[in-house]
Amino acid sequence: MNKNKTVLMICSWLDYKLNLGSFFMEQAAILSNDFNFVLINFRPVKFKIKNYKKFFKIEKNIYENKISILYLYYPSFKILKNKYFLKWIEKKAFRVLHKYLKKDKITIDLIHAQSVFDAAFWALSYNQEYKTPYLLTEHNQFTLRNVDKQKIKKLDMVLKKSKFNLVVSNDVIRQFATNYFFSDFINIGNTVDEKLFNNCNRTKSNFFEIITVGAYAPIKNQIKALRALKIIDDLNYKNIRFTWIGINAWGNNCKEEVTNLIQSFNFKNIKIKVVETASKQEIVSALQKSDVFVFTSLCETFGISPLEALFTGVPVITTQSGGVNEFINEENGVIVPVKDFKAIAENIIKILNNELKFNSELISKNAIASFGIKAFKEKIIPIYNKTINS
Repeated sequence: MNKNKTVLMICSWLDYKLNLGSFFMEQAAILSNDFNFVLINFRPVKFKIKNYKKFFKIEKNIYENKISILYLYYPSFKILKNKYFLKWIEKKAFRVLHKYLKKDKITIDLIHAQSVFDAAFWALSYNQEYKTPYLLTEHNQFTLRNVDKQKIKKLDMVLKKSKFNLVVSNDVIRQFATNYFFSDFINIGNTVDEKLFNNCNRTKSNFFEIITVGAYAPIKNQIKALRALKIIDDLNYKNIRFTWIGINAWGNNCKEEVTNLIQSFNFKNIKIKVVETASKQEIVSALQKSDVFVFTSLCETFGISPLEALFTGVPVITTQSGGVNEFINEENGVIVPVKDFKAIAENIIKILNNELKFNSELISKNAIASFGIKAFKEKIIPIYNKTINS
């Protein structure tokens, strides 16, 4: 391993095979010339005697032949919540991790916790045990629902001990404030890799291509996209195709439910294509022949999929769901009220009829300038260095 400092990136969710948390892997790869990375996801296993061989076991994957991805399994107890016993579990997990890293002569210089629950709590405990500095980035909706009282009491310390508290949008700062947490948050946005997501290979389809990317979930509210499509379908427009990518992206099998939902609309003119899961390259290929991206979410901290669309030069029609408000403007798309499927339909029709036009090259260029690799590195590298040298 080279002489760069090593970052232990603790990820609240991460699954290499399912591509969950893929942007954690991508960000580590982007920064890999400047820092070494080890990504880890601490995975609770319900305590059963027959599971004992899995406790405190580490599994390893490799991303792009350079980023180590570790799953560390630890026992979880439904009833037993004694803080001293839970502390013992943490210490045992850290000892197992240290022993594992020591074999490869890896010393951790910085911890980057990706989201508060539960990565930042692991980061705080690691800091208390080994004095390694940490920072956190909140990507998720910040809510205290279903969070136990012990963690809520500890949240002030989590934020106070972190060298930098980063967020992906101003909307996340408001979410913290709603729960009476007023740290000095820094909005660093998010990033997409323009080496993959770009408009260099845009093609024209025989269809007018409408696309969305996202797991089927109530918070994504995709039924409003279908209702918008139904309005257009009833107007007898021809040669329109709607592609919905990633209905099972969160690991659930939603195929039957989504199929039944779509059939309930009885589309007569619009062709519907549903893709259960897709690789990044497959998403890029679909975007590069699309005419408009539709995003109907109720609440978003940022919105990676619409940003990926912009990188490929596709205009976005989105609901006013939070983080997207910070990068969608009149040059690259339209923002409509949440749940307003009629406004979504109206703006799709305007694009279809050339009443609303966008410059694909300009959309891509501006998105990359604000959220591409260079912009992201300029934001995060100084923060990493300040944290390590503090």
